[in-house]
Amino acid sequence: MNIGLHKYLHKNIFLFTIVFILAFTVNSQTKIDSITALVENASKNLKTKEDKKQYIDLLTSLASHYTYDNIDSLKSISDKVYKLSNNLNYKKGKADAIAHLAYYNSYQGNSDLAIEQLNEALKLAKEANYVRGQINILNQIGSENAYVGKNSEALKAYLEGADIAEANNNKVLLSFIKDNTASLYATQKDYAQSIALYEEVNKLNKEIGNPIYIAETYSNMSDIYIKTNQLDLATEYIDNSIATFEKENDKEWLSYCYINKARILIKQNQPEFALKWLDISENILKDLTDDRTIISLENAKAKAYLGLNNTEKAETSVNKAIEIGSRFNLLEELEEAYETLYLIHKKNNDSDLALKSLELFKKTSDSILRRENSNSLGAFKTRTEYERQKRDTEAEAKKEIDKHQNYLFLAIAALIVLSFILLLIKIQANTRKKLYNQLIEQTEVLKKRENELENINKTKDKLFSIIGHDLRNPIAALQSLLDMFVSKDVETEDFLSFIPKLKSDVDALFFTLTNLLSWSRTQMNGGSTTPSNAKMYNLAHNNINLLSELAENKNIKITNSIPSNTIVWADKNQMSVVVRNLLSNAIKFTKTGGNITITATETENSWITSVQDSGIGIKPELIDELFSSDNAIAVSYGTNNEKGTGLGLPLCKEMITNNQGTIWVESTLGEGSIFYFELPKTGS
Repeated sequence: MNIGLHKYLHKNIFLFTIVFILAFTVNSQTKIDSITALVENASKNLKTKEDKKQYIDLLTSLASHYTYDNIDSLKSISDKVYKLSNNLNYKKGKADAIAHLAYYNSYQGNSDLAIEQLNEALKLAKEANYVRGQINILNQIGSENAYVGKNSEALKAYLEGADIAEANNNKVLLSFIKDNTASLYATQKDYAQSIALYEEVNKLNKEIGNPIYIAETYSNMSDIYIKTNQLDLATEYIDNSIATFEKENDKEWLSYCYINKARILIKQNQPEFALKWLDISENILKDLTDDRTIISLENAKAKAYLGLNNTEKAETSVNKAIEIGSRFNLLEELEEAYETLYLIHKKNNDSDLALKSLELFKKTSDSILRRENSNSLGAFKTRTEYERQKRDTEAEAKKEIDKHQNYLFLAIAALIVLSFILLLIKIQANTRKKLYNQLIEQTEVLKKRENELENINKTKDKLFSIIGHDLRNPIAALQSLLDMFVSKDVETEDFLSFIPKLKSDVDALFFTLTNLLSWSRTQMNGGSTTPSNAKMYNLAHNNINLLSELAENKNIKITNSIPSNTIVWADKNQMSVVVRNLLSNAIKFTKTGGNITITATETENSWITSVQDSGIGIKPELIDELFSSDNAIAVSYGTNNEKGTGLGLPLCKEMITNNQGTIWVESTLGEGSIFYFELPKTGS
């Protein structure tokens, strides 16, 4: 009988983070309800990649709880987990999903596909460095190979999983794998080795301190003692397990333990009591999807009914066992079923059917014997080869360590020699260091001068550009007009009609020259900033008067709303230049009949002055470049085609900055602009 192996393997194969939180505190349905609530909450918050990964992990945990409750739910949730993980390229989630789908296919009797999927899942888990997943999947690979009689492959997977668990000090999963390995030895009828491994598992379980783990191992050990007819020990272990599982309401394990309890009673010739335990187990299994346990139940029921001479019910149960065993190709269970069927027909004096059943029994026994003979040798070779490879790996590692130690000794010797050489060099190094420091200082001086020359060249280029474009052309036009007047090419009356235009041009030239000189000083030597108490109302008033003619030409109304108590700590001349430039720009870009307002707002330590116009506004992409000195020669045109140099705003920024202030702008295209500058009330 293979009940101990299959129950333990599939009970513990899908343990994940959330499962560990809930697994031994509540019953199965409560576990599912608890995790379902977590899944629903997580599904409402899938903003980040980590949120989605957490949601996938919760779905995986939910799927694992449907292993015995609803195998179809396990598949549908795992399909969803795979799809979500694939879209997210979440290898851990894909590995878990494929491992669950492998369990589903195993349950459907397709072990070849299950093993293929498990190998794919293992590859993904290794790529994701998913250690817990590697151990779980190797455990599952071992169990699946054990079901189909490939004990060598099963042992190889268990050994690899145990090594990983031990290397990562994961006592829980190490306990699971060693328990499964013990069950594998039991299938080989190597009961001594099996019990020895179970004792190791018991020691691990006591270190872990979880009564459920201890009870699971006890129940598996009871199976060995039943097979070896040590019924007193079998009873002791199974009674301890039943007490624990009843306390924890673990129905899956109780169904298994009740069957083992019944098997003991059958061997003790108490079939009527055995049936009572089997009835309880059967009621539990109605709510579970666990056909591998059901086949063990039906085999036990058949024996119990046979013990009561109820051959009709015995045959019904044994036929159910044969149907399930054939579907899963469980030879040990089929062997037991055919043996019971033979005894049933023999008791019914049906010699023909008894002979057929006996032939099937012997045929199955021969298949098991051949498989065990082959696999026993294979398992021995597997373990020997695995241990040999492990020794070789350890030897190679030791060789590498020895090699590294030799390298270390050589490195130390070389270090001593180098230290001596360095000691000799140190004296020269000090002298060189002094010379080097002097060289660095001279280099820094040269770099500073180079930067200064570069800045001067840039300033020169800007100056020449402005002089060539914005001063030379208007002066040339004026010179040409005067030449024409002197040479009588223009009548006096015509010449006089140009006087207002000439005055406007001269005023513009004067304004440009003022800006040019101010800007040149700031560029070439930083200018000279002499802050004092400056009354902003007076500065605004004077510059409004200065620019009044320009405003009147465009019928623009300028309103000075600065409070009379607005006094800032700044250079008066520089602030006059700032106000004049901002007002000039406002006039330039405001259409005829527009309005300009200059006002100030007080804060705790400063005054914020603003110049607001109802002009054409500024394109958003140009705002960040307005105050850049790199664009100082950019030409812009006003609403009446007034031409500028682009010097004004960079100049304003430099002067405001020199006076410990800040300047910025807000603008809506087509509605106008507001230029702000903030200056301190008093000096720091």
